[in-house]
This record gives sequence, structure tokens and C-alpha cells, in this order.
Amino acid sequence: MKKILLAISALFLVNAMFAQTQRVDARTQKVSAPFHKTEITGREQFAEPENVNPMTRNMSRNFIGTTYYDLQTNGSMTSRIVRHDDGTISAIWTTCGNGAATRGTGYNYYDGNSWKNASMNTDRIENVRTGWGTLACVGNAEIVVSHNGSNALVIAICPEKGTENWQFTTLQGPSVSGPNGATSTCLLWPAIATSGNTVHLIACTESDEGYLYQGIQTCLVYYRGTFNSSTNTIAWEQPRIVGNVTAAEVSKFSGDSYAIAAKGNNVAIATAPGMTRDAFIWKSTDNGVNFTKTVFFETPHAGDTAYRCDGSIAVAIGDDGLVHVAAGTYLCYIESDEATTYTWYPGVGYLLYWNENMSPITYDGTQSSADPDVVEQSGHGVIQRFNLDCDTSLWQLTDWGVDAYAEYGVGVVSFPQLVAQNGKVYMTFCQLMEYPFIDLDNSMYFRGVFATKSTDNGQSFGDISWLSYNRDCYYLSSWELFPMDEETTLNDILQYIQAEGENVFPAVYPNIVDGNIYMLWQTDPQAGTAIKDHELTYSADESYTYFFQMTADSIGIYNNVHEVCQGLWPDNYSGVGITSNDLMNMKMYPNPATETVKITFSAENAQNGVISVMNLMGQTVYTSNLQVNEGSNYVILPVNEFNAGVYMVTLRTNTGLSTQKLIVK
Repeated sequence: MKKILLAISALFLVNAMFAQTQRVDARTQKVSAPFHKTEITGREQFAEPENVNPMTRNMSRNFIGTTYYDLQTNGSMTSRIVRHDDGTISAIWTTCGNGAATRGTGYNYYDGNSWKNASMNTDRIENVRTGWGTLACVGNAEIVVSHNGSNALVIAICPEKGTENWQFTTLQGPSVSGPNGATSTCLLWPAIATSGNTVHLIACTESDEGYLYQGIQTCLVYYRGTFNSSTNTIAWEQPRIVGNVTAAEVSKFSGDSYAIAAKGNNVAIATAPGMTRDAFIWKSTDNGVNFTKTVFFETPHAGDTAYRCDGSIAVAIGDDGLVHVAAGTYLCYIESDEATTYTWYPGVGYLLYWNENMSPITYDGTQSSADPDVVEQSGHGVIQRFNLDCDTSLWQLTDWGVDAYAEYGVGVVSFPQLVAQNGKVYMTFCQLMEYPFIDLDNSMYFRGVFATKSTDNGQSFGDISWLSYNRDCYYLSSWELFPMDEETTLNDILQYIQAEGENVFPAVYPNIVDGNIYMLWQTDPQAGTAIKDHELTYSADESYTYFFQMTADSIGIYNNVHEVCQGLWPDNYSGVGITSNDLMNMKMYPNPATETVKITFSAENAQNGVISVMNLMGQTVYTSNLQVNEGSNYVILPVNEFNAGVYMVTLRTNTGLSTQKLIVK
């Protein structure tokens, strides 16, 4: 990666660049460009790195690993972290040292007091080149599955967690026929989940052109295995094609465009095979013996400009057995099913949430079938790209084109992860941020890690927390452009860049333990990835893996994004962080409504407040002042004159803000 400190010449260009900054609605900017989603298998051409000095940063989180390989997935994040019952934690990531052949699975272990391995350690657990490791546990045994990119999956088993006494076997896939009589047993991009002593594994067959399994290119197959704790081995059953699909239904899967979860006897696999193919779940209620397929997103045909799944998907199973899914989307035009060039809107996209109690999103032949407002009005969850300065447009640099949107092969709100437990749903995701959170060195916008939660089992989601917000950041409460004069130091601008950086690839442990959510993600100073187009196999600078833990129910309160435009963020380099939200427990009923809505909430202090209602076009349709009392409060909102649709209701005081979705019939 390029170094975070800008070259001297670049510093003198900052004034000119910022002078061209203005508010632009990115949702209207259409770009025609080739957009190739490169799936890295392990057979890339090796490149030698530049000789650079290690980058130093002020680390304010648990910094558990380093890698020169800055691509952790082609689409969906697999299981990378396990929180054990005794309070210890296992974590992995794809690592690489200063030579391309050193790629493998990085590993760290928290023994209850500290992380075991040194932060700068890029050692791998395997003794051969691998990638795309995924982690799960059976009892005290750790299981890591990765691919070697040539002929098999590498199965690593450590009988006693934390000891790093890894034992290795391989799993070859079914023989796949290729051109000129060639065959392959290669399996790629694995994902695993465990339940009891059963290991559930999915992976793709050979991805090279012309290698078809049952007529399907890069076919996604499912293996069920039984772990034997006496021999520390796994007995695998014969593979099955996920969804029992045929070549007539799905001609090709894409690497990492799927996710798997297991809880009790329930197993769920969610997949979005491609931009012109339907997204579906494959569910078993008997621990993987039998499965039922359900399409939850009918993809629009080629020839339409429409929202399509971007291949980044997450799945979780609740205590009640209900399957929950989140998937990124983007807006694009595709000429044909196999097109590699298409017209797309890089500033557009939303995160779709669906569960089995919801109807599928159907394609009715119109381009608007999957538009976010249509999907939301049908009762599905929609998280759109939001503005951190809370206006109706996004800060953009007008001379930055499509290249400003770092290529990950996903939409602007994507890389979701889910936890479903005790009637609540916790969702983390990445969002493309706006000015001033930009990579000036590469003229790109950074992404950050965010989270939201539902307290009604997915019916609605509340406020959003900015998880990757670095407490060392420097913020201005006014959110105006920097006054570029002799009194303004360039150091102020660099604080935005150095302290936040790019934060991507969140991986979340799928259970809430002791009321906490446990996760990790990758952070680095450069937006985007150097691992693309098979030109590089690792970066010239380090990326870092962070461990993050927080109280699950504080999601929506901790680092609440609405507090940015309330002026509650620090306006000096104090490191204090965001003021706690004073408003709590906001509820609205009935919802949906036709006449009136009762809104209840709590406040820590008596103060003046404002209630406002905004439609999905960003227009305020109602506002009223109110007196907020200490403790419990309620207000009656008349909606009988509102048009049918979806609205955002916001309560605001000087020290707090809370927003919820309202549906008016």
C-alpha cells in the first residue's frame, strides 16, 4: 500500500484540490466502465515489493495482526473469530510477509489476559502457500480451512485451542472436467460453521474457464463432516451442489458470494450467485441431511438498469430457528448475462435485510422492482448510504471520477455481518464515507465500519454506530470547508486521514456472549486494495487486523452517527470522543399507522426538543417543538394527512437524538 504520509509535492496541491470541493448528489452520477470482479485463487503472478520503512501509527484498539495482503475476501466475510466459553478468543486473517509465496493464515489467541502473538507478526500456521482461511471450533479444538489454489483445501486442526499444535490434512473436491481432457480436484474460497461435532463446509470447484461440474462453472458444493475428537480427524460425506441447482438455473457461481451458519439442528446457506441470477437460501432443519431452497431476491433481467445483489452476503440463525439474511446491492445496467462491462452508479447502493417471515423481493418486469423505497415499503429492511453531515447531498470532489470509488467489487454499503439472538438482530457493515474522510494520496474515498440493531427480530432497525471511528481523530463541529489560509495547518487536514484510514472486511462472532459483540476488521492507510487484476499478490505497506469488543445493546448509542450534525463530536484534538446520547428507548405504535402515532421515549434531563418527520426524498413534512421531561415522555404524532409511504421520525434535543422508521398506510 502507499504510505500514509503524503509526498511533499502532494501537500502543496491540497489547497487546489479542496477548492474544487462542492456538495454533489452522488446518486445522480452514472459511470460507464469495465468492472471486473477479480477472484484471487492463489495462482497469481508473483511481484516483488518495494523496500519501504514500516509505517507507525498510534493504535487505540487491540492490534492483533499484520499482513501485506490487503484483500480478505472477494465478497462475503467468512467466520474469522471465536469467543470461547472460558473467555479466551481465537482469531485468524489472511496474512503475507514480504514475499508473495508466504501467504497463509495468520493466527492470534487471547488467553484471558492478553493477545499471545506480537502485533507485527506475519507468520502463517501452514507450511505452504494458502489463502482465504475460515475458522470454527468443536469443543476445545480449533479448525481452520483454507485453499492452496492448486488441488485441494488445507484442513488445519489444533486439538487444544491456543497451543498452535496444528495437524494438517487435505480435502480434494470432485473431479471436474476441463478443456482438452484436463481434470481438477481443486476447491476454492471455503466457508465453515459447526454445530456439535458436525462440520458444515461450502467451497467452489475449479474456477478456470471451461472447468464445469455438472455443467456449472465455479460450482458451489456443500460437505458435511463429523469431527472425531479421539483422532482429531473429520470424516467427510460426498459433496452436494448448494441449492440442488442445475446448469439451467445457475450457469456460474462467484467466489465468496455466499455465507453459512449453523445453530442446533438448523443449517442455512445464503448465496447471491451473480448479478443476473436469483439470490436464495438453502436451509436444513435436520443438521444438514435435507435442505429446502427459498429464493428471497429475484434478480432483474439483463437489459434493465436496476438494483442487483453485489455478491457480499451474510446469514444468521436466531434462537427460534428463523433465518436472517443481509446482502449488499448496487445499481447498474447489464447488457447480457455474461457481460463483464456494464454501466453503474458508483455512489449508489443499499444494504438489504430479509428474514423468513418476509415475502421475497420479486421481479415484476419493471426496473424499479428492487428500488430501495419499493423494497422498504414492502416491509423489508433497507440501510442506505447516509451522510455523516446529515444534509441531503454528499461531499464530493468534482474532478474525481469512478476511480475515486475504491474497487472491492461491492456496493457503497456492503460487507454485512449478522448476529441473531434473543429476539434481536445485530448488523455490522461497511459504508463508503464522504469528504473529508478521503485518501488524498490516491484520490479515493475511505470506507468505515458501522453497526445497527433491531430489537423486534428484524422488523425495524434503529440508529447507527460508527465502530471504526478512531478516538485520535480531529473533527470540526461545523463541518465546513477548511479555511485555506496561512493560519490553517496542513496537519489539521492530515488528522482526518491518518487517524481514520480505510476500515473494511468486518468479521463478527455469531453469538452474543456476556452481553458483548466480538469482531475484527482490517484497517490500513490506503483506500481500496492493491490485490486486483492479478498484478500484485501483496502490498508494499502493511495492513492491520484489529479486534473490537463492545456491549451489543450500546449499538446505536455508542458513536451515534446522528451526533455529528448535532455538534456533539469534539471540536478539538482532545481524544474525548462522542458525547453519550441523552435520549433512549424511543418506540412508536401503531406502526404502520393511518391516523395517529404514539411516540414514547426517555430522557436523562428536562430540556426543549423538536420532533421532525422526513420523507425518503429528504423533505421535511412535519416539525413541532416540544418540552422534554426528565424520565418517561410521550407525544402524539398526527399522520392522517401524510401520503402513504416510509418516513423517518426524529426526536432531537441539545444533548441527544433518536430516529426511527415509520410506515404510513
